[in-house]
Amino acid sequence: MKKSLLLIAIAGTLLCVGAWGWAMPANFPDFSTKTLDGKIITNALFSEKKLTMVNIWTTWCPPCINEMPDLGNMGRAMPEGTQLIGIILDVKGSNDSKTIDAAKKILSWAEADFIQILPSKEMEFILGGVDAIPTTIFVDFKSQIVGQPLVGARDEKAYRTEIDKLLKSMP
Repeated sequence: MKKSLLLIAIAGTLLCVGAWGWAMPANFPDFSTKTLDGKIITNALFSEKKLTMVNIWTTWCPPCINEMPDLGNMGRAMPEGTQLIGIILDVKGSNDSKTIDAAKKILSWAEADFIQILPSKEMEFILGGVDAIPTTIFVDFKSQIVGQPLVGARDEKAYRTEIDKLLKSMP
């Protein structure tokens, strides 16, 4: 029995890392959804900054949770013209209080106070292709996806290096 539980735990952790399972779409779709705090938000948030880092995570993924303190640090000190948002993939709508409460606890523990949004129907084309978490993508001010998705957890330095590289390649 103990061996079975260990294998299940290992398998659950391995599900948190992997590869992007299909071709990356060129644009992030138009959407309207809510933030974790219940405010309405749309894809217009991308037009506010030159580059947006979008971290896609779940409340049950250990690597997602472990990288959250670094993401919290980043959210407080993003380079000029950039922003960080999170999409909590396992939230099943604004009435999913159990998962929303779990996300709020994780974010509070990690001191990660950047914008967190709930997945919406319009995002299915993007989020349906995420077969490993965390996955981080980058979106420019025209809602175009730039660079390659980063699959798996990273530390603050690795994310900052990627942001710097993308900013240098943008007009």
